[in-house]
Amino acid sequence: MGRDGWGEGKWVVCRSNIDSKGLCDYCGEQLVCVDIDRSETEKFEQSIASLAMKREVKSNFRDFQDWLDNHAEYEAVVDGANVGLYQQNFADGGFSLSQQLDAVVRELYERSQKKWPLVILHNKRFLSLMENPSNRKMLEEWKAQGALYTTPNGSNDDWYWLYAAVKLKCLLVTNDEMRDHIFELLGSNFFLRWKERHQVRYTFMKCSLGLQMPPSYSLVIQESEKGSWHVPLEGECSNETLRIWLCITRPRSCGHPVEVLGNLEAPEAYQPPYNISFNLCKAETSTTDNGLKGNPISFPLSENKITAVTGKRKDRSPSDLKQHP
Repeated sequence: MGRDGWGEGKWVVCRSNIDSKGLCDYCGEQLVCVDIDRSETEKFEQSIASLAMKREVKSNFRDFQDWLDNHAEYEAVVDGANVGLYQQNFADGGFSLSQQLDAVVRELYERSQKKWPLVILHNKRFLSLMENPSNRKMLEEWKAQGALYTTPNGSNDDWYWLYAAVKLKCLLVTNDEMRDHIFELLGSNFFLRWKERHQVRYTFMKCSLGLQMPPSYSLVIQESEKGSWHVPLEGECSNETLRIWLCITRPRSCGHPVEVLGNLEAPEAYQPPYNISFNLCKAETSTTDNGLKGNPISFPLSENKITAVTGKRKDRSPSDLKQHP
């Protein structure tokens, strides 16, 4: 890895944003995706299945596993209840099948070159929706296309859509934060990394659907190819282009005026603590696998002296989130 772009002198620390393409607004360098290890994914899949079978005894979760083995061509799984009930907590609110859930299904269908997503919906909800003639035709079409799986009465559909997305290594469309007791049982840092690479969030603004695809880069401390360090600040962020990062770099001809936070005294003969490949990668899909291997790394900020200085922050609007095909 070349060091020509490292510059000289003290390290400069500033706040910055990362655009939808993974470029730092300050130094212009590219952030990368640290891939998820295949063996970790398989272990995670097995742990979900094990927990689900213990808690879905009456529903026979094994039936769903067998069904999924014969229907493995999906590129996206949709949490049907989450989408259908989105922002429906008003007097005349209900399950929005045609305006919301169907909009998500159709959008995913168009983006994936006419491949249907898999919608997971509880059987009780399905039977209720089928009572409406206007819904029946749509649901029957989804069934005929293999785009709908109804979970048994008494089951918790969370196990089904999570297992399907992990098993098929595909995208998961849900705004569920996945923080309740079910997900606490998984209790793994890997789960958080998996969510980062696979969860697709959505919005409906004036009946217009917006899908927020996973970022093209990993939310970990990382060193860019030309020597800048980038540190994501903690906290939930519904739009990753708005997340604040610390950009740590040495002076050179890069960036534009932003708020500079301080200087870092670099240790003599400083050596980066890791090696990483700088190829870009996308979220795993059911047909392709990423080739990168890597681990989150840490930057020894605690060993350096920080001196506060002032600077001017450039006014700018966040970049539009790229809509991946």
